[in-house]
Amino acid sequence: MRGRLPFSAALVAAALLLTFPIWSSPWEASRYATSILRDMLVLAILALSLDLLVGSAGMPSLGHAAYFGAGAYAAAIAGQRLGSDDLLLGLGAAIAVSALLALAIGSVAVRAAGIFFLMLTLAFAQMVFAIAFQAADITGGSNGFSGVRRPTLLGLDFNDADALYRLVAVIFLVVLLLVWRIRSSAYGRALVGLRENERRMRALGYDTTRLRLSAFILAGAIAGLAGALQAYSLRFVSTNDVGVGRSVEAFVSVLIGGASTLLGPVVGAVVVLFIERVMPSYIAFAETVLGVVFIVFVLAARQGIVGLVRVAYARVRG
Repeated sequence: MRGRLPFSAALVAAALLLTFPIWSSPWEASRYATSILRDMLVLAILALSLDLLVGSAGMPSLGHAAYFGAGAYAAAIAGQRLGSDDLLLGLGAAIAVSALLALAIGSVAVRAAGIFFLMLTLAFAQMVFAIAFQAADITGGSNGFSGVRRPTLLGLDFNDADALYRLVAVIFLVVLLLVWRIRSSAYGRALVGLRENERRMRALGYDTTRLRLSAFILAGAIAGLAGALQAYSLRFVSTNDVGVGRSVEAFVSVLIGGASTLLGPVVGAVVVLFIERVMPSYIAFAETVLGVVFIVFVLAARQGIVGLVRVAYARVRG
C-alpha cells in the first residue's frame, strides 16, 4: 500500500503537469504562467544534470553552462544549415555536440579534484564563451542567433506555445525518470561511492577516472538537451547561455533545492526562477532576495528545501 501511494501521487502530479495549459486556462495570466513553468522545467533539467556531478559524484562544476549553450547553438544551427525542423535531428545534434564537448573538457578536468576541478570547469567554460562570442559568422556573436526554428515530429507541430510546453513537460518527465533510474542503479551507487571515498573505490577495482568521466559526459549530454529546449522556447540563443551566470543559476538551484535528492534540483529551479522572473513584478530587489536565500541555505540549511522537508517529516512521524 505504501508503494502504491507514492506511485499514484507521481502519476497525478505528472498528469497535472502535462495538462497545465488546459486547467489553468480560466486564469487571466494563464499564458504567462505556462511560459514561466516551461522555463522552470528547462532549468530543472539543467539542474538535474548538474546534480549528477554535484550530488551523486561529488564534482562541483561552475562551467555547466558550456554544455547547455553548446546544445542550444547545435539545435539552432542544425535547423538552419540543414533546413530541417525535425525534432530528432535538433535534439540529436544538441546531445551529440554537448557530449563531445564534455568528453573533451572532462578528459582534462576529471583528473583534478576539489577547488582545482571547480576552477578548471570555470576556465574551460570561459573559453567556450569566448569562442561563442568571437565566432560571429556561426553563432551570431554578441547579437545572438535569432530565428530559431521550432521543431516538428511525425506531423506534430510544436510552434504553438501550448504544444511546445507539452513537449518540454514530456522531456522533463523522461529526464526525471532517467535520473531516478541512474541514481537507483549500480552505476549510480558507484558514483555515490566515488563521492564518499574515491580511494576505497579504487581499492575495489573501479577505474575512478573513467567513472568520473562517464558522469561528466552524461551530465553534459542532458544539459545540452536542456539547451536545445531553451533555444526552441525563446527562438533565440545568446552568449549568455554559455556564460557563468547560467552555471551559477543551475548551481544555486541544486543547493537551494537539495543536492543528492531527486526532487531537490527541480524544487530549487522553481524557487530560483520564481524569484528571478515573478518576484520583480512585486518588489524591486528580487536579486537581493535570491542572494539572501542562497546565503541562508549555505549557512543554516545545507540539506536544502527537500532535506528540510524530510527532517520535518521524520520528526512528525517520530
